Amino acid sequence: FFCIYLGCRSTAPSAFVDDNWTKCCRKMLGGYGSSRKPSEEEKGIVENFKSDIAKKANIAEFKTFTVDEVSTQTVAGINYKFKVTTDEHVLQATIWGKLDRTHELTKVEILVGPEQKKLAGGFTGFRAAEKDEVSIAEKFKADVAKEIGATEIKSYEVKSVKTQVVAGVNYVFEVQADGSKLHVTIWGKLDKTHELTGVKKVE
Repeated sequence: FFCIYLGCRSTAPSAFVDDNWTKCCRKMLGGYGSSRKPSEEEKGIVENFKSDIAKKANIAEFKTFTVDEVSTQTVAGINYKFKVTTDEHVLQATIWGKLDRTHELTKVEILVGPEQKKLAGGFTGFRAAEKDEVSIAEKFKADVAKEIGATEIKSYEVKSVKTQVVAGVNYVFEVQADGSKLHVTIWGKLDKTHELTGVKKVE
């Protein structure tokens, strides 16, 4: 057996006890990468499981089925996490791409249900930020400084915020950072974590 799928060429005995093989393959393992647009081949993988995904999510059928994003993780093969938008739901489907080139649907999560999806839409207008929202923006002060090429930001004042319901909440904060006015975009995910997704200087 060769670990060529993981970019290694160490031979592993049937008992999988070869230290060099283990070290070689483990170097390639890790967490999921960033979400990105899927390739046509990757779209085909998840579309093959359309009916199985419906069953796991306890949904009768999908009228629309759009593969929006994918993130991958190297294991003994590849794990794919697909974000899929249907007519009434936003789903996350996890599919294991095995070393023998077959695939297995391992998990389906409903990120947004019918009621939540009805609420999804454009951004609200800017308004005064709540205390917890200000805290979210302040957590990313050092990251914002890097994005605008500053060593540090001495003055960082959250002026206002607008929000958009997605799979979680998108926040756009108006921030006065030293002499610059910024729009800082942060994605509040469904798992209660946050990710800085954009920083833009505005006039």
